[in-house]
Amino acid sequence: METKFDFNDNSEKPDIKKNASGLFNGIIFFLNSILSFYEDVDKNATVNSIKADISMKGTTAWILICSILIASVGLNANSTPVVIGAMLISPLLGPILGLGFSIATNDIETLKNSLTNFIVMVFLSVITAYIFFAIIPVSDESPELLSRSSFDIRDVLIAFFGGLALIIAKTKKENISSAIFGVAIATALMPPLCTVGFYLAQQNFTNALSALYLFTINTMYIIVATYMVLKILRFPLINYANSSRRGFVNKIVSFTSILILIYPIFTFKEVINKSRFDSQSENFLKNELVGLPNYDILIERSSASYNDGNSKITINTYGQKPLSDETISFLNKKKDTYSVLINSTLEFVQDNNNLINSNQFVKELRYRDSIELISKTNEINKLNKRLSDLEKLSREKLIFNSLSKEVKIIYPSLKQFEIFETIKTDFNSIDTILVFSLKWDEKLNIDEKIKLNKNIQGWLEFQLEGDEFEIRSNIN
Repeated sequence: METKFDFNDNSEKPDIKKNASGLFNGIIFFLNSILSFYEDVDKNATVNSIKADISMKGTTAWILICSILIASVGLNANSTPVVIGAMLISPLLGPILGLGFSIATNDIETLKNSLTNFIVMVFLSVITAYIFFAIIPVSDESPELLSRSSFDIRDVLIAFFGGLALIIAKTKKENISSAIFGVAIATALMPPLCTVGFYLAQQNFTNALSALYLFTINTMYIIVATYMVLKILRFPLINYANSSRRGFVNKIVSFTSILILIYPIFTFKEVINKSRFDSQSENFLKNELVGLPNYDILIERSSASYNDGNSKITINTYGQKPLSDETISFLNKKKDTYSVLINSTLEFVQDNNNLINSNQFVKELRYRDSIELISKTNEINKLNKRLSDLEKLSREKLIFNSLSKEVKIIYPSLKQFEIFETIKTDFNSIDTILVFSLKWDEKLNIDEKIKLNKNIQGWLEFQLEGDEFEIRSNIN
């Protein structure tokens, strides 16, 4: 029996389509079960929570001032942990969320309240930072401060996704505090305001505006993220009949969010160009200088600086043999093989007289070292002479100088005081001991002299701390 297969038979295609459709629906269901958060949303609690955090009065205002002062200290001291701690206690996010909420729900009253408190918040923050940096004596630009006056598209992304995380955490039935704290740190709303105050105190209005622009970016895209999430979750609109006003507000938000994107995109392009320039210039130096004398020193001394339209790579051969014209020409040709380096300049820091100047410098350095060495040698000789003089002093002279002044005061009847060393032996060993020769006033009788000898012996034992000695006097 012969079996034939009909490849044009479409009877099984519906089953394949059905299975594929079932798999696709299964994947969609699985992803929806993971990513959907509609069931976790408590709209009433979210509205109450957002409105409760808008106010910048009383306790909240003082917390804001304290957190600004802490952040200012951290920025001034270039301490990242202190800045992070200040951001954790800062209430800056309240009015910003209020703005996003009121725009999304067409709540004009909440919009006015949020805008008023937002302005108060910015004013309090900037004026507090300004007063702090105007008073504090240490006002150098730390890296932490400098980083708050430059930005690019990445700051927009941080603000936007931070805002998404913030509003999603806020809409959950039980707020996720750790997520809110994380957003406060990631979006970094407070440091730019402190930086505005710093540069105002320094009267650097350009950098102050840059820092304020960074704060505006962060604020705007938190508002945009809040607006989008609340729209997706279909939070109820207020004053729905006033659709023209709501449409106007929506257009303003859209236009402003797109407008402030322009400069960050431009700066991010510069960041990319600089990164590519740094990478290719490093490769150029490492690959093309191979084989030249003192390669490691050349790599260490060479540098690259990016400036759109005026970038340059500097090769420093100071103190070494200058590169020949042929080598310079070859390196310039090799530079042009790197796409990003074509419009950059290759600069050589060298002179045909560099080697001569270097040799002269070495000679002068040696001459100065020789003079310094002679001076140090003379000082050492003087010290050695003084040491030799001290060594020449006998032991009895040192003791005599120490005791002679005191003994006359303590014993006024003593007419002569003499110290000398004597050597004696018992024929088994030889000892050197001190001998004190005393001559008392002749008017004293023998008993008085004996008593004085005992007194002076005790005094000398105390002074000599147990050293062996003898006393000889004119008792007879």
